[in-house]
Amino acid sequence: MLRCLLNREPRRLDSGLKTWGDLLDGLDDECAAERQAVTAVRFDGVDQPSFRAPHVASLPLARLRRIEIETADRTRVLRGTLGLAVQSLPALASGACRTAKAFRGGDLVDAHQQLTTLVDAIRALTMLTAASATAAGTDLEHLPCGASTGADMLGAVGVVLDTLAQCQQGRDWIAVADALEFDLASALLEWGVVFDAMHERCAA
Repeated sequence: MLRCLLNREPRRLDSGLKTWGDLLDGLDDECAAERQAVTAVRFDGVDQPSFRAPHVASLPLARLRRIEIETADRTRVLRGTLGLAVQSLPALASGACRTAKAFRGGDLVDAHQQLTTLVDAIRALTMLTAASATAAGTDLEHLPCGASTGADMLGAVGVVLDTLAQCQQGRDWIAVADALEFDLASALLEWGVVFDAMHERCAA
């Protein structure tokens, strides 16, 4: 028989629930009403860091014996997430400069691998930024960031990525390197203004 613990307290489950995703959806609704968020999940004693992934959400509850769920204050979780995101920006900017150096050095195989990794990280950060804005109760188009908005700041990064793609197609590796070092690195550092604005909104 499946046993569910929510913050170490037994929780009765609706017999109509079929998958972990069904259970998580209900928990998210409850948490939203109480300004809480699901932060950690364990299945049969095993941590599930990707508990929101589709392949995990589809897992039948009948295959589990014990589910442990932890929640935390949503604002505190969001502030922690924003702090980690801000800390990642200098590393990403440094990565852009290293990738530029690889393109200038002529090691195109390594340079393209670095660029792929960098672009994947930026895409993940973009998704995190959008999700954080939703959690903060705002949207990027209306989030003031100095004279711009959050959407403008992310759009500036998107413009650089488009320029990089065009330079790659033209096999102009020096132009790729220049865009990485002089445009993308600075745009990534400026992204921190978006996270600062969301952090201020949480504190309001």
